[in-house]
Amino acid sequence: MSLKVENVVASIDLHGEIDVEKVANELDSVQYNPSVFPGAVYKMESFGVTFLIFYSGKLVCTGAKSVETIRKATEKLKRTLEAMGMKFRGEPEIQVQNIVAAGDLGFGTLDLDIVALTLPNVEYEPEIFPGVVYRVRNSRMTILIFNSGKVVVSGARTEEDIRRAVEELTRDFEKYGLI
Repeated sequence: MSLKVENVVASIDLHGEIDVEKVANELDSVQYNPSVFPGAVYKMESFGVTFLIFYSGKLVCTGAKSVETIRKATEKLKRTLEAMGMKFRGEPEIQVQNIVAAGDLGFGTLDLDIVALTLPNVEYEPEIFPGVVYRVRNSRMTILIFNSGKVVVSGARTEEDIRRAVEELTRDFEKYGLI
């Protein structure tokens, strides 16, 4: 089984207001059009992430490959904003909202019609989407299963969640004789 984290999305509270207009005027790689969207979009190339920056001091960060990357990018952004005269109380509060991982579980080529008819908690509409949507029991996670045997796990908040979801899927594949 080889899965790799492809994207981590987190919400962040810097605990202080942000002058979004000043950010848009002074930082490169910022898009800001308040008539279309109330936040500034800041692409931080050095970390490969994108921040949505709001007046309230709240941020959304996406594009990271790890929570540690989000932490480091947030610290750098906070220091940059402080250098621009903005004040924040305490440490940034980072909450992971979603981790997406993808990879190959080593199941080989799969007949998705049989998978969909056999496994519980699945949806499969090949005319709309080419994969089986497996809903992980008692969680908000889903696993997309493709006929190549590759999968995409989404809805996780930790890498441990991803591991548990894949273990559940593997147990179901074994239980129903699909591998």
